[in-house]
Amino acid sequence: MSNKAREFLTRWYAFVEKHDPALLGALVAEDAMISSPAFYTPKQSKPYVTAILNAVIQGVEDFTYTKEWVDGNEIILEFETRIGDKKLKGIDRITVNDKGEMAHIEVLIRPLNGLIALAEHVKNTLGKAAA
Repeated sequence: MSNKAREFLTRWYAFVEKHDPALLGALVAEDAMISSPAFYTPKQSKPYVTAILNAVIQGVEDFTYTKEWVDGNEIILEFETRIGDKKLKGIDRITVNDKGEMAHIEVLIRPLNGLIALAEHVKNTLGKAAA
C-alpha cells in the first residue's frame, strides 16, 4: 500500500464517520470522476462527485465497511448499509492520485431494489439543493 493510499484512507474513514462535507472536499481531486450503476457513463468534476457522495452519505443508515483491499494507489472497500428498509451491499473502488486525492471512484451496489432506492434518494437530495 502506498503512503498516499494510507493517508487517503485515514481521511476517508473520518469523512464517512463524521459525514462532514468539508472533509470530503479536501479528499477529491479537481478532475475526479465517478462511475455508478445508476448512470451509463462516468461523470467528471469535483463539484459533481462531492455532491453525489454527500447526498449518498446523508441517505444511508448503519453504513459499515466490512473489508479492504489495497494495491498501490488502488483501493477496494466492501460495505453494507441500508436506505429505509432496503439492505444494500457493495464496493467502492477508489483510485488515489499522486497528491493523495480521489481521482476516480466506481461504486457497485446490489440488490437492484436497493440501488433504485439510493438513486431516488440522491436525485431528490440534489433536486432540493438546486431549488
